[in-house]
Amino acid sequence: MTFYNYKRILRESIPALSILLAVELVAGHVLNQAAGTLLAIPFLLILVPVVNGIGGNIGTVLGARLTSGLYTGTIAINLRDRELLRNARDAVLLYLITFSVLAMFIYGIAYGIGIVPPFGAEVLLFIMLSSGLMLAGVLILVTLSVALLSFSKGLDPDNLVTPLVTTAGDFLGIVFLVSMVAIFL
Repeated sequence: MTFYNYKRILRESIPALSILLAVELVAGHVLNQAAGTLLAIPFLLILVPVVNGIGGNIGTVLGARLTSGLYTGTIAINLRDRELLRNARDAVLLYLITFSVLAMFIYGIAYGIGIVPPFGAEVLLFIMLSSGLMLAGVLILVTLSVALLSFSKGLDPDNLVTPLVTTAGDFLGIVFLVSMVAIFL
C-alpha cells in the first residue's frame, strides 16, 4: 500500500498553489514599489533574498518537524502540547541566531570588499533582527495553523505547509524589511 498518491497531492496542492501565485505577484509588486528605497542604499538589496530565504527555510523545517510529529503521534493537535511548543521555541531561537550571525557576516564581508554601508553594524543588526523576528512570529503562527488545521481535516500537511510558509515568507519578508528600513533609515 502506497500512502503517497499523485492524485491526492494534486487535489490538495493545486488550489493552494493557485492562490499563492497571486500572493507572489503582489509580493513582486511590493518589492517593485520599494525599489526606490532599496536602490537609494544598494547595500540593502543584499538583505532581500537573505530575509526571504531564511524566513521560508526555518518555517518549512518547523513545518516538517510538526508534520512528522503529527504522523508519529509525538505531537498532538493541541496548542498546549509540550513538544509542539518546544519546536516553536526552537524555531524562534534559530531565527534569532541565524539573523544575528548573517547580519554581522554580511556587514563584515561588505566592509571587507570595500562596500561601506552608510550606517553602522548595530543598525544593520537591528533592521535584520526586527524584520526577522516579526517574520518569525508570523511564519511560526502560519506554520502551526496550517499543519494542525490540515492534519485535523484529514489533509496531508506536507502538501500545504511548505508552499504556504515559503510564499508567506516571501511576501512578509519584503514587507517587514522595507518597513524597518523606512523606519530606521
